[in-house]
Amino acid sequence: MDSSLRAEKIREGNRAFNEGDYPRARELFTQAEYKDGLIRIGDYYMYERRLPLLAYGYYKKAGDQKKIDDLHRRMIGALGTWLGKDKIREESRKKFGLNDGGGVMPEFSSELADAPAPELDYEAVDEDGMIPISVAPSLREVALSILEKRGG
Repeated sequence: MDSSLRAEKIREGNRAFNEGDYPRARELFTQAEYKDGLIRIGDYYMYERRLPLLAYGYYKKAGDQKKIDDLHRRMIGALGTWLGKDKIREESRKKFGLNDGGGVMPEFSSELADAPAPELDYEAVDEDGMIPISVAPSLREVALSILEKRGG
């Protein structure tokens, strides 16, 4: 793609983003391989919509390892808090910077720690930019009951 076409796609993507048309912005930023735009969309989903798994996909596509690492730390801290401090190995808390009580790290077996992360198909997104992921039925039930209690 020549630079003038790329610049036009970035301009159109920025316009779509500012108008709230995130699927169109995603499409244009992806075509232009505009990493900063994909990161902006990821930030929107992370901070405005509070959808960290969706934000993860945009950070991954943009190759922003710093944001990915931060998101991993936050998710591990949240999961550890949910599971309880009695499941923490001290060495894991130190490794992930969770010693200050700001989060916890669940204890993993060596088999799980060495297992590869599941592959997500970042190209298979729906019209809202959601990436389909499989969720254990029991976890889904818990999440839905929490949302129901909060009126969501």
